[in-house]
Amino acid sequence: MIKPAEHPAVAMLRSEIEMMMSDREALLRVAGAAAKLVEILNIARLPVSAIPLAEALSSSVNALSEDSLKDALQAQKQRA
Repeated sequence: MIKPAEHPAVAMLRSEIEMMMSDREALLRVAGAAAKLVEILNIARLPVSAIPLAEALSSSVNALSEDSLKDALQAQKQRA
């Protein structure tokens, strides 16, 4: 009889979870960098064509939960 920990489905699930955690870390670094960029960005100096993108980025950062934003900034701080 195969032990549950040795079952191929468990191994596949473990692999998927590890991949998702890795993706989460990468996304946190991106969100942290975006938050820092929004923080220092001077919208008055941007080309007009870039303003909608800056506003979309700002809105996306502002939509993060407080915990996610803290995690993102911490991930960015560790990377820098």
